[in-house]
Amino acid sequence: MRLTLKALCASVIQSTLLCVTPAAHASEVEVLHWWTSAGEAKAASVLRAGIEQRGHQWRDFAVGGQAGISAMNTLRIRAISGNPPLAAQIKGPEITEWARLGFLRNLNDIAEAEHWEDKIPAPLRDVMQYQGDYVAAPINIHRVNWLWINLRAFEDAGAAIPHDFESFFTAADKLQQAGYIPLALGGEPWQVATLFDTLALSVMGPEHYQQAFLDFDREALLSDGVTKSFSLLAKIRPYTDSDNLGRNWSDTTRLLIDNQAGMQVMGDWAKGEFLAADQQEGKSFTCVAVPGTEQAFSYNIDSFVFFKPNNAEERQSQTDMAEYLLTPQFQRDFNRYKGSLPIRFDIPLPNGDTCAEKSRQAFLYAEQHNTLSPSMSHGLSTTRYVQSAIFDVINEFFYNPKQTPEEATQALYRAILSAQA
Repeated sequence: MRLTLKALCASVIQSTLLCVTPAAHASEVEVLHWWTSAGEAKAASVLRAGIEQRGHQWRDFAVGGQAGISAMNTLRIRAISGNPPLAAQIKGPEITEWARLGFLRNLNDIAEAEHWEDKIPAPLRDVMQYQGDYVAAPINIHRVNWLWINLRAFEDAGAAIPHDFESFFTAADKLQQAGYIPLALGGEPWQVATLFDTLALSVMGPEHYQQAFLDFDREALLSDGVTKSFSLLAKIRPYTDSDNLGRNWSDTTRLLIDNQAGMQVMGDWAKGEFLAADQQEGKSFTCVAVPGTEQAFSYNIDSFVFFKPNNAEERQSQTDMAEYLLTPQFQRDFNRYKGSLPIRFDIPLPNGDTCAEKSRQAFLYAEQHNTLSPSMSHGLSTTRYVQSAIFDVINEFFYNPKQTPEEATQALYRAILSAQA
């Protein structure tokens, strides 16, 4: 990300900002996002309806694939050509990258008028700011370290829901013997990295995990904790299916819905897929924290930035959208479909949504005990450039059984150093 953005933008940034051409007519709001699965599409429809109710025309700019990587590549091309959308889904350190280059509108006036300081949890405000100014609007909180359970498969296999890794492997053996894929895992690099990410959080604990994957501390990255995380990933490998290369996350969740697989490690956006398929929580599926992470909260945040507008009408369109994002109606309806927590903790959760209740309680506990951890695999702890280097090492290890955990640990450290250079 750092090289890509700076190399592409540095030489054209001034001309880009001076020569931006209108992407849409006055009342049209073009919104870039990557919400293309069944549950995500329902959530996106809530945003569209709200924009249209405010007198604007929605122009969908959906770019699916690779958990936003494809969307960001497309956005870079649009931005440096002087034709960015009015709004774009961007998160984590990438917000700072775009703001540093001068592309983003300052949102302080909206934040002050809408009392964002009272609505956004304190630990998450800094993610939305650049040099003390709001440049992004958050809409939700995802918990990444979830283990999703297909209750029908577990009942058929006579397996117990696992709460530690000993019982996890016992359940995996029973599921495999009963003809199920024990752990559904898509073959995209970010999905394998998500599994490793949650294992590292379990093995290392939040403090050492953050030292390794937020601070990139040398001692932490070369520690036994990272090596043990690779060892655990290798032990899990035989319980995944061999036909997973390139399979996206929602099709992987579908294996549980279609009763072909027993478990999946995935953020709570997976819940949106279960609900979109009319699955009932507690009957068809349930959720437990990845073993060893019960007291931890690995988070991902969806957020929008707004590119500097060309005129007052575009600016008003952006203002209307930004104000809508934190309204009770949007927060309630969008996050019900998305599977996430509202960014506002004064918004009631849906009745009977025990996974959401568990997630909110886990967030509050982690916030109180300083165990909130920005997810490495979902771009909250580093730029996509460093993240991509980490993904390469994790996936090389996962698909190359000859590589040892010790070798992978060394390779990970070298890859991060090189990406930061």
